[in-house]
Formats: sequence, structure tokens, C-alpha cells
Amino acid sequence: MNTAPSDAWFSVFPPPRIPDVVTYVAQTWAWLRSTYANAVGFENDEPTLTDNLCEALADPERRFNHRVDCDFQAETWELRRAADGTVSRLARADIRVILGAPGTPHFVLEFKKLDGSTSARWRYCHDGLNRFVEGKYAVGHAFGAMCGITAAAATREATAMATYIADPSRAVALQCLTDDAGALITTPSVVALSGSAFDTHHARPTLAPSEPITLLHIFLSSDPAADGDVDAEGGQQPSA
Repeated sequence: MNTAPSDAWFSVFPPPRIPDVVTYVAQTWAWLRSTYANAVGFENDEPTLTDNLCEALADPERRFNHRVDCDFQAETWELRRAADGTVSRLARADIRVILGAPGTPHFVLEFKKLDGSTSARWRYCHDGLNRFVEGKYAVGHAFGAMCGITAAAATREATAMATYIADPSRAVALQCLTDDAGALITTPSVVALSGSAFDTHHARPTLAPSEPITLLHIFLSSDPAADGDVDAEGGQQPSA
């Protein structure tokens, strides 16, 4: 049977999955760029860009039309209780996606602006990606996402970032693990073929339990001339 579920069925039995969410993020960003180009221009700071995106992602009508029935929360704190009972704010996630009712798995999206410089790529890795590795984000969760907002072509920055992460010394610092094929960079993405440029896998030895995490790497261009980077389904691939 190939008939699509009715709206009434979907409202009762929503199917949010990580690939759906990643595609939805890419499609929503493309809509913002075509509708409110100045509001999501690269000259804006990261909180302005992520707040703008989160508002659009959370819009009830848009979520329903895209069959993504989950909650999008902006700038949410990770709270952690210490052995002495005190609670501290450990880190603040840019966008947290709740994939169901409270207490169910969530999916953290961490954003960094990428201007093509080495310093921006360093921040992406060591002031972004490392937050997942250290357990500031997504403790007890198997997946997360790093999102790079770039003024250039998304595919170009994706390729540069994959090379940057795979540098041997950096891969060690980021606790990178190889995939089943022995590669540090999984291309194309196994988790979300449409929307994620590549995946990386990371050990988290300081956590208990210390299960690894898989990170999806999503690149969003603020340049309208780069529309070719995202296909009709929101997919993107780093060039060879």
C-alpha cells in the first residue's frame, strides 16, 4: 500500500526521525534565505541566526506541512548535579530538538559561523564539536549535529572541514573513531543521507557510561548564489 497517511493519522502518530529533522532544517534555512535574506545574512551574529532559524523550525504550520512533529527549543541550558547536590549550568545548546514527549531522546544542534578561515574551523571543532565529546551536550544520547553557517558554497566548506577534522593530531584531540571502513570521515552520511555532508564518530572516555557519539555535519550557506549546494530534498555532499 503506497497511499500517504492522512493528516488526521499523522497528528496522532507522528514519525519524527533524525533524517527527517535534518532535511527539515535544510529546507527551512532555504526558505528563510529566500524570504528574509537580510535577517539571515552572514553579517548577523550566531545567536541572531540560530534564533531566527529556531523560530521558523518551531512554527506549528510549517512543522505540520513538513511532517515533522517534534519540539524545537532555542538556547536551552544543560543542567548537571554534582556529587554534593549542587546544580550548575554546564553549557547552553543553540537548538535542542525533542523527538517526542519530555524524557525521550533529544537531538542537539550546535552552530558555528565559518568564514573560510582556519580560526573559524578551530572554533567549530574546539568550541563546538568538543562539547559533545566532553559531555556538555547530549549525555546519554547517541547522536548530535554540528552546523556550519558559511558565506561561501556549502560543499566547499564541507570538504575543507572534513579535511581539517581528519588531520591526525586533530582527530586524536577530538577523540575521533574510524567507521566500519576504517575512515575518520563517513561520506556520504549514513545517518542522514539527505542534509548531512558527512558523519564523524567520537569516543567520550570521561563520561560514565562512556558510549561514543555520532555527529552529523550540516553546512548552510547564507549566499543566495549557492542554491546549488542544497538539492530539492535538502541534501548536500562534500566534493571529492
